Amino acid sequence: MISILVVAHAPLATALVSCARHVLGRDPEVIALDIEPNECAQDCSPRVAKLITQADRGDGVLVLTDLPGASPSNIAVKASEVARLEGTPSCVLGGANAAMLLRAINYRQGSLEDVAASALAGAAHSVLRVD
Repeated sequence: MISILVVAHAPLATALVSCARHVLGRDPEVIALDIEPNECAQDCSPRVAKLITQADRGDGVLVLTDLPGASPSNIAVKASEVARLEGTPSCVLGGANAAMLLRAINYRQGSLEDVAASALAGAAHSVLRVD
């Protein structure tokens, strides 16, 4: 089963996981890591890489982050690179939203690439005008 880690600006990671818990009515078994102001990739990446490695259940880790190019995303990308070099399959997706996270949770039994594709589709299909 694919493990999921959400790395986002504080308090968004925790809020997204709380939202998933609310919608699902159970613990979504997702790790949330809120990045505080002034945290940088150089300082945080080793800690996050260790978290990715520890989260892996043998099938890889999907890392969701909020804003591509922002500090949490940079931290996640750098950490994922380190984790992959150490043998832990991982993938980082930017633009995290509730639909993306829920789709990843619901389809986490597939391969890492399949779960990533499902999460991206969930995110893309949920961004629309609803009035």
